[in-house]
Amino acid sequence: MQKLKLIAAMIVVTVLCGCASTQRLSDADRTRAKTVTLSADVKKGNLFLLAPSGANIGLMFGAIGGAAASGSIVDGQTAFEAFLKANALAIEPIVRDEFEKALRASGKVAIATPAQANAGLPVINLSVPQYGFGVTHLLSSNVVPVVQLKADMTDSSGKLLWSESERMLPSIASPMESTTWEQLRANPKLIEEDWRKAARYLAKKMVDAL
Repeated sequence: MQKLKLIAAMIVVTVLCGCASTQRLSDADRTRAKTVTLSADVKKGNLFLLAPSGANIGLMFGAIGGAAASGSIVDGQTAFEAFLKANALAIEPIVRDEFEKALRASGKVAIATPAQANAGLPVINLSVPQYGFGVTHLLSSNVVPVVQLKADMTDSSGKLLWSESERMLPSIASPMESTTWEQLRANPKLIEEDWRKAARYLAKKMVDAL
């Protein structure tokens, strides 16, 4: 039954990944968006964890008592989130940093300086609707980063000028090098490194489409 639940979860995730919407920047808006403000705030969504059948992520990352005994997905998420907090790890600054680097490297737009903060420039807002780690397939103990990155550019009136979203799935086809839950626990820095590589990969794809 547990394997069936995992398979169903993987199917749901795969379907949802095909639902991202985009909006291209028009030629007229492009001429008015030579300089943009990149918002400092990044909205964070749900933590996604997918382990092979029988694996208890909660136990692995420090859940205790009833949480450890139940072995539920929610308890696993709670334990992993506590592990992230204890090691000062957060997805928001990672994706913003990598998106800013991709934007600067592209040369497509300039990023506003602090002195231009109130100039009524278009603003790019970033969000991470989903992030985490998942096994490459249901019989594997290898995991890869899961990251969904979304960017919306609006003008001073709130009109949406551009929108792009990319997501990285837990799959054997993932472009990311796999690791294991045990390695992530033993070396928390790997979590940041894996999320950073994933965010860099996705940010470049999104900026290339700008």
